[in-house]
Amino acid sequence: MNTEQERLEIVAYNPIKRILTRVLIALLMLVLAVGGYHIGRWSIWHERGTSVQERDELRIVTRQQEDELRELRRRVRFTESSSEVDRRAYQEVQQTILNLNARIAQLENELQFYQRVMAPESDDKGLRLEKFELTPTDVAGVYDYQLVITQISNNDTFIEGRALVNLVGSQGLTQNVTLPLKDVSEQVDDASIRFRFRFFQNVAGRLTLPEGFEPEKVQVILQSTGAKAMRIETEFDWHSQEVL
Repeated sequence: MNTEQERLEIVAYNPIKRILTRVLIALLMLVLAVGGYHIGRWSIWHERGTSVQERDELRIVTRQQEDELRELRRRVRFTESSSEVDRRAYQEVQQTILNLNARIAQLENELQFYQRVMAPESDDKGLRLEKFELTPTDVAGVYDYQLVITQISNNDTFIEGRALVNLVGSQGLTQNVTLPLKDVSEQVDDASIRFRFRFFQNVAGRLTLPEGFEPEKVQVILQSTGAKAMRIETEFDWHSQEVL
């Protein structure tokens, strides 16, 4: 005879409780799905709002420059048409006119740049090397440089990647010596320069040529990342700064 007796436990079957549990789980999953959807929509809305704000700021700058351009042209016309200019102030007036015309030319170039970025007319879309410029300083072998990269598109999204700048020349008897920008510029601490922007990015700094180095050209390589990755390779003559 068994000394241990089997124990039976009777559990009440409650179909309503099971149904309520399943309903609560379904509601929780629905809430999570709807919440995730709205968070994603908010993120996209916030990103587009930032893009619109940046574009509006560029438009404000453009309008301000257009106003300044009109005022400068008015001053030039007034100065040139004045018939009672003191002879002793003639040279000063002529220099003023030259300065105003130089400022007008600068503003016109800037306006054309902003217009190309904000409302491109060309079908050539995507990453573009807008400008590479070298300016000698008062110190021999020291130059200021400026690299401008643009995105020709609807500017709704960021474009990012890397820019590589090399100086190519000779040093002593060695030809085709290549120096990365980081070796000659304190502003650059990596072999390539990271870029990330919607409209344009300006990279500026100062470089110092090593003793005995004779530069011949500058290589600029742009490589974007993402689904529409692009690679642009351009060479500039060191002296004329024209594309080779």
